[in-house]
Amino acid sequence: MDKQTQVIIVGAGPTGLSMAAQLLRYNIDFIIIEKNEKTTHLSKAVVVQARTLEIFQELGIADKAVKEGQITTAMNLFYKGKQKAFLNLSGLGEGLSRFPYALSLEQSKTEKLLVDFLSANEKLIQWKSEFTHFETNKNGVTVYYKNSIGQEQKIEAQYLVGCDGASSLIRHQMGLSFEGDTVAKIFYVADVKLKSEIINKNELFMFMIKKGFVLFFPMEGKGHYRIVGILSEAKEVNEQIKFEEIENTIKEQILVPIDFEELQWFSQYKVHSRKANSFENGKCYITGDAAHIHTPAGGQGMNTGIQDAYNLAWKIAYAINGNVNTNVLKTYNSERSENAKHLLQTTDRMFDIMAGTNVFWNFIRLNFFPTIIGLVTKSITVKKRIFPLISQTGISYANSYLTIDSFIGKVKAGVRMPYFIFSDGTQILEYLTEPTFKILFFGNDDKNNSNQLNNIKLKIVAKSFKEIPASLFGHDKNFYILLRPDNHISYIGKDLKICREFLNKISCN
Repeated sequence: MDKQTQVIIVGAGPTGLSMAAQLLRYNIDFIIIEKNEKTTHLSKAVVVQARTLEIFQELGIADKAVKEGQITTAMNLFYKGKQKAFLNLSGLGEGLSRFPYALSLEQSKTEKLLVDFLSANEKLIQWKSEFTHFETNKNGVTVYYKNSIGQEQKIEAQYLVGCDGASSLIRHQMGLSFEGDTVAKIFYVADVKLKSEIINKNELFMFMIKKGFVLFFPMEGKGHYRIVGILSEAKEVNEQIKFEEIENTIKEQILVPIDFEELQWFSQYKVHSRKANSFENGKCYITGDAAHIHTPAGGQGMNTGIQDAYNLAWKIAYAINGNVNTNVLKTYNSERSENAKHLLQTTDRMFDIMAGTNVFWNFIRLNFFPTIIGLVTKSITVKKRIFPLISQTGISYANSYLTIDSFIGKVKAGVRMPYFIFSDGTQILEYLTEPTFKILFFGNDDKNNSNQLNNIKLKIVAKSFKEIPASLFGHDKNFYILLRPDNHISYIGKDLKICREFLNKISCN
């Protein structure tokens, strides 16, 4: 008998699992299939950014992630065996997020946290189920796949979400291009246990070399590090090498005492920088690596995929329930495609500098980078600009159909609701965990008229706060913030009529 569901998710990596977890919050029925037999056992992506942890907080799994991971407290910059700069990262995002840091957490653990969340809510993944093709019809999509014993199966659904990686069959069958390029250099990644008098803290170590770098990321456990570097230009991408062949090269490059005690994982790869020309086609969507792949600079790739899912899930859920018009669902493509485009430009630029691929930037890197890092260490203003960029807490949808041009104090519509702590110690995001539209009022109770939105077709939760942080909103009071279900601001100001008109505009007639 043919299976039926509301959403089919193909791929159970971090993006697919996040999509499933988010749909679960909206009580949307889904089936998630994955060709592998279980979650990855490899560490793969190891950086979990603050915005991802905020999303995990809504799922109730953030604290466990932090407990199982390793907070990176500092970065050490070396050249020719000598320390050139030290950057204290422990306070980089202080006051900007409940998680003011980057967390090192193996992808295998991230996936397990999400699988456990789904299992606890009685949702299982169909492992060893290989997608073959899909067909569209007036009611939605039919997906064909082979189950764990090789039998042909099909599922009918309203929507299909492809989370099937950089070589996505779904993207190919949607007829989308995957534009960009491939970096000529070949890179390696190794997870090791090591002993060193220098590399022995919960800190990031970056060793600059003439044409590239060697990075040591701290991971959970004593002496456990992820190493990323560039292979000799003589190596070919199809030439498989062993870690033992480059051990001495690494030692010669970093010029500090080190002994490698255990190799846990080693791989080599080419770096790609590509983006699909669209993230949607009809009732079909692509997310994560299926939609965009990045250079590893800044640890952005996996986190971007998780944010794709966070953005798309509520829009699909609202569309299925007949709450919003088709323009709302279209904003997934416009918002996340624009974000991916900007991110590719940023990570490509960062990677060019780090990898020494550009002659000019290589000269700047080797001669001035330590000085620049030193200035960053001392400048609170620069830190507050860097953290939102790297942590993805600074993403704004200012030009979206879902955003009304408005602001109060320093806060503009389009951004995620800014983080702050009330005088009683509670954090604003603790009040915003419900997956729904919200109207927040900041000011005196007798001026609060948010009940005027009670008869709006869309469900909207109202909350009021007397305490107003002047650092964000200045001396303004008696104003409203209209939040989307993903806690990005649609409107901030004093005119409820604008909120009413907006909510009516996006609602199904």
